[in-house]
Amino acid sequence: MKPAKLFFVALAVSRCTHGLLFKKKLFRPLRPKRCRRRRRRVTPLNPLGLYLGVMGAPVYGRDLLPFLGGLVDFETLEPRDSPNEYLSAPADAAPAFVSADKRQNATVYPVSVTALKDAFEKMLADRQPVAGELFAKPTLADVASSRYTYVERTPLLRFPDVINVQFLEAGEDSSTLVLHSASVYGYDDLGKNKQRVTEMLAALNDLPR
Repeated sequence: MKPAKLFFVALAVSRCTHGLLFKKKLFRPLRPKRCRRRRRRVTPLNPLGLYLGVMGAPVYGRDLLPFLGGLVDFETLEPRDSPNEYLSAPADAAPAFVSADKRQNATVYPVSVTALKDAFEKMLADRQPVAGELFAKPTLADVASSRYTYVERTPLLRFPDVINVQFLEAGEDSSTLVLHSASVYGYDDLGKNKQRVTEMLAALNDLPR
């Protein structure tokens, strides 16, 4: 091949390959692939469900923590600084509970201790709109001293209140009770515990005399 012709061939080849060899981004540097982590969707808590779960938790009246309530010794029971409790007891019972505005005298019933307890639990079950028999079961019991602990919740907000009862003999074929109702939460119960005790005693007044 003549040198002149060879020169033109080489020039044509160089022009064709110039854009290929020196084209930008033809040879991209290898970069490590980023691992994209999938974001987990966090489901927000339902405030109403959380509230009802706390109020409905089976931890009240079981002596798990002092403020959650439990079995009361009426011989040493003293009134709280707050007004969120109420007591009904015979004059010689609960001697350390000396708050006159949070206490009233108990009634004597012409039935045995066992019959009074059965009537009390039936009354407690009737106070519940649903599952009354479940709520009428004591959370704690000292059968030897006839002391029992129950939990009742307010109708709307479902605040748990702890009820302590001791059934006492009051002579032949008669009995009475020490009844204490106290709130778990809040300082002022707006008279709810007094209302509860009054209603319970009024329901027990239907017992034969």
